[in-house]
Amino acid sequence: MLCLILSCMSFYGCFDEQGKDRVKPVEVTIYPETWQSEILFGDTWHDVLVCSDSDDRQKRVLSEIIEGYDFDYEKGYEYSFKANKVWMNNPPMDGSNVKYEFAGSLSKKRVILENSEEEIELLVLSELVKYCPGYPAEYENERPKLYDALLCMDTNSQRTYVLKEIEGFQHESGHEYILSVKKMILAQPYSERYVLLDIKDKQEKTSERFRRNDGV
Repeated sequence: MLCLILSCMSFYGCFDEQGKDRVKPVEVTIYPETWQSEILFGDTWHDVLVCSDSDDRQKRVLSEIIEGYDFDYEKGYEYSFKANKVWMNNPPMDGSNVKYEFAGSLSKKRVILENSEEEIELLVLSELVKYCPGYPAEYENERPKLYDALLCMDTNSQRTYVLKEIEGFQHESGHEYILSVKKMILAQPYSERYVLLDIKDKQEKTSERFRRNDGV
């Protein structure tokens, strides 16, 4: 009888543990450059924050909820703060199963201090996409401004870029390009420019669209 009681207590104890959220203290880092992501169930791209935490050092899109704090993000700065990382037992159906609960000690540090430039190779797809900039957001008639933008992929890093323009480049619908491009970053105030160096390839093509790789 004693063994039976202990077994039942053990069973219900496990059941109760399985019904709880799992929590771990971490430090979250938010990086000085944004990526672009396509809005779920939509066809518009927008800027998204990039983060990692001390439990998972890989850079990824910040898709998790941060409870208890809100801050004004500025490009060019790196942010870090302490948080409780919560794996939710009952996550929202259309969101991440992880959220962060702000636990204090927010720091903001300018990490892009000097102007820089690099040469990158971009695959530019044949059709333009809709792009809504953020950080800072742009408005027109009190509504978020939309641009027809170039959907590109860095052929080396596989990172997706959605660009309002590449200076010196004229996109022709229905054609896919391989471009050599100079990426220029101005540190203060933070801004990015992309300048055409060379058209390496141009083909008439209707390309299948690719999506951003969160791990890049």
